[in-house]
Amino acid sequence: MSSLGYAFGDFRFDPTPRTLLLADEPVRLGTRAFDILRVLLEHAGTVVTADELMARVWPDVVVDETNLRVQIGILRKVLARGEQGPRAIETVPRGYRFTLPVSPWDSSLAEPPSSELATHNLPALLATTIGRTETITLLTDTLAEQRLVTVTGPGGIGKTTVAIAVAHRCLPRFSHGVCFVDFSALSDAQFVASAIASALGIGVLANDPLAGLLSYLRGKQMLLLLDTCEHVVESVSRLVEALLSHLPELRILATSREVLRATGEWAHRLRPLSHPSHTDGLNATDALAYPAVDLFVQRARAGVNRFELQDDDAAIVAAICRRLDGMPLAIEFAAARVGELGLREIAARLDDRFGVLVQGRRTALPRHKTLAATLDWSYHLLPPEEQTMLEQLSVFRGAFTADAAVAVAGIADEQSEEAARLDALTCLSNLFAKSLVTADIGAEVPLYRLLDTTRAFAAEKLAAAGDGESEAVAWRHARYVLSALRAAELEWEGSDPKLWADRHRYLIDDLRGALNWATSVTGDDVLSAKLIADSSLLWISLSLLDEYRRRLESIFERLTAGTVYIDPAISIRLWDVFGHTILHTTGNMETATIAFRAALEAAQRVGLVDAELRVLWGLHVCLTHNGEYRESLATLNRFGSVAAKLDDPGASLTYRRMAALVYHYAGDQAAARIHTEHLLAHASNPACKVRHRGVQHDVRAGARKMLALILWLQGFPEQARARVLESVELSRSLGQAIPLCFSLAIGAIPIAFWMGDRAAAEEFTASLLTCSLEHSMSMWQTYAESYQAILQGNADTLPEPHVGMHLLEIMATVDPSHASEAVLARADEGRAGWCAPELLRIRASRILEQGGAERESKAEAILHTSLDIARRQQALSWELRTATTLAELWHRQGRSAEAYALLSAVHGRFTEGFETADLIRAASVLRDASRS
Repeated sequence: MSSLGYAFGDFRFDPTPRTLLLADEPVRLGTRAFDILRVLLEHAGTVVTADELMARVWPDVVVDETNLRVQIGILRKVLARGEQGPRAIETVPRGYRFTLPVSPWDSSLAEPPSSELATHNLPALLATTIGRTETITLLTDTLAEQRLVTVTGPGGIGKTTVAIAVAHRCLPRFSHGVCFVDFSALSDAQFVASAIASALGIGVLANDPLAGLLSYLRGKQMLLLLDTCEHVVESVSRLVEALLSHLPELRILATSREVLRATGEWAHRLRPLSHPSHTDGLNATDALAYPAVDLFVQRARAGVNRFELQDDDAAIVAAICRRLDGMPLAIEFAAARVGELGLREIAARLDDRFGVLVQGRRTALPRHKTLAATLDWSYHLLPPEEQTMLEQLSVFRGAFTADAAVAVAGIADEQSEEAARLDALTCLSNLFAKSLVTADIGAEVPLYRLLDTTRAFAAEKLAAAGDGESEAVAWRHARYVLSALRAAELEWEGSDPKLWADRHRYLIDDLRGALNWATSVTGDDVLSAKLIADSSLLWISLSLLDEYRRRLESIFERLTAGTVYIDPAISIRLWDVFGHTILHTTGNMETATIAFRAALEAAQRVGLVDAELRVLWGLHVCLTHNGEYRESLATLNRFGSVAAKLDDPGASLTYRRMAALVYHYAGDQAAARIHTEHLLAHASNPACKVRHRGVQHDVRAGARKMLALILWLQGFPEQARARVLESVELSRSLGQAIPLCFSLAIGAIPIAFWMGDRAAAEEFTASLLTCSLEHSMSMWQTYAESYQAILQGNADTLPEPHVGMHLLEIMATVDPSHASEAVLARADEGRAGWCAPELLRIRASRILEQGGAERESKAEAILHTSLDIARRQQALSWELRTATTLAELWHRQGRSAEAYALLSAVHGRFTEGFETADLIRAASVLRDASRS
């Protein structure tokens, strides 16, 4: 196309000598305006943003957009001299669109194409072919190299529109013109040649139509556009091969829902129009950048005067386009009813899309008058076995594999059934070839999918089939989903968690569909329990814990009603994963503990050792969050005793993880560090996941977070900061909410507060709040809101007690004003573990605030106890805080030498972090004491 110019209205545009003609007369146009017009013509019918125009017209020069608007104004004045020129350039929210129909023009000719050159019977070219400019250009260029080009795709995707636009562009290339042949009304394949002859306006012999066509076309440089070939595809294929083998000057462009499979064919599968994948924060300008939304708005304007997309409606239109799979015909149907129903009503009624999408253009072909008619045309071209498979495939909500299709078709994967299996795979392949099934062949395992409109149509056919076929398909589908989940779980151990989630996320929509059926009146209660139990890894990996919890609660309601019989292993697993989901979503420690104890009792009763280990892990996590450190230590010991019966490296790894956590919170930082460093040194498995060890987040992130906490307590704040940042970044890279919330809430945020880094605390708290809200995890939301309260100085704000004591302990250590009496009492009673020295220091400080010699003496005794515990725990950071408080007291009492000796001895053991809040404060006290 680079050698071609453009014709529009009364104008001819020649890019080579940079000439614009109006009725054969040159029009004077400046360099910038000419370049702008060229870009607009190259993208006629589509929006060109102001940034794109400036980049093309003023390359490597920074200019103000005012320059562009001035040149557009000049250009409009020039074009206004033509009859249609005043409406040639439309201003849109983000740029400009050339609106007039544009045709190619051979600029090498001395004058515009003659009537003989332009001979064609092509339908009128639409003013715009939204979102297809690149495709039209590609096909136009391809036709210069290939003699047979076929445009394929499902009904309503715009094959004919694209092909007609390509043919219009190619007109100057064919001295004998272009002939459009519409096969849609042809009911008998034997009349294919006659239909072409009729379109050419010639008569042929009925007994040998091919000879007549060859005779007429011989020596002619011509393009045949054969439209709607799918129902006569075999006859068209044979005829095309015969024509091309005898007529070297002939080119053929065809449209069909399946390829012709003719010799020399170059096929292009037309894709749906791109549309927003999400609607969060979407405004009108951003939405209109997508061709599907742009098409909707333009077609809506045809029925509603002055229709403009508003920011408040952008998400609604985007959702409509997404639900219609970006299919142009369906989008046009929906847009046509905006004036009658309004945007929100259309969106609400799309479940009845075959009742809503019924108003096509009056000029549309009969098969395009309604969406149902479009699909019905394809459906009735299928042989019975392919119709049946299409109906069966409608049970899939999302992508599916070839094996999944075979399973739903009722074909057993056994050698005796190999022939039947091959038949099913052949049907699937044929449905793909006929554009009724799409495929992602770039995936690790090829994934197939029905467009939503096709799936809805096929589902109606399946429901109407009767004889219990719909229920049988649903049962086979649920059984397949269960087997796929179990196969995926086997891959978990040793897999990178993000890659595992990406590989299997396609199952989630079908899992939902299978559960919806299995829990229905006609479903299968036992199958529903197995599905929900064996899908825990998928729900958790995709951070869908809130939905999973609600599904579990539904199952437990049915269990309570006595309607489900479940074997003990399934029941134990249900209670176990329920405990985890309650822990992370609601944060209700009491309910979570009850769930874990119920699972543990059942596992011990039936002697399922693997299940017992899995539940002990969950119970240990729950007890730790609840601040029950002594019982958590007992749980660790129980786990060790049970694990000793197994020769399982995974159990040993999990024991180390539990031990690091338990010893840290029990106050033994030396032992905790040994276990943590062992984890990091021996984590040869990249994900360190142990399938039967319950819900565990990545050990690499968890171990780094744990090491950071230990390092901070031991007096290495800079190393602690580095390790916790690694934990956060690693958690983010996993794409999972649970490890990220852990790393932020119990690692990065407290350490930032302890170091006095308010900016980091604010940043991490905002991240935690966003993540917890996005994934409906109330416990972590409570953590985030509690940290926010500290940042905002709301001293009276405390979380609900059911969230657990551990959060209250952290809040006390980062801001003593949030230390409740209940938390301080834990230190008095010896239950505070890791933070006991700091809680005792806070109590002593409060006593000192009351004044008086007696109270000072009492506070000093408590501070000495705090120092002793901190030293036993090897918690140098707590020791520094307590020593600083005690040194301040002694300095006020005139015991400055003692104060300096105590604090300098502790301060001198630090080797880093001297810009952190505690060390700065200690240095200040030391200076004061040294001057006395």
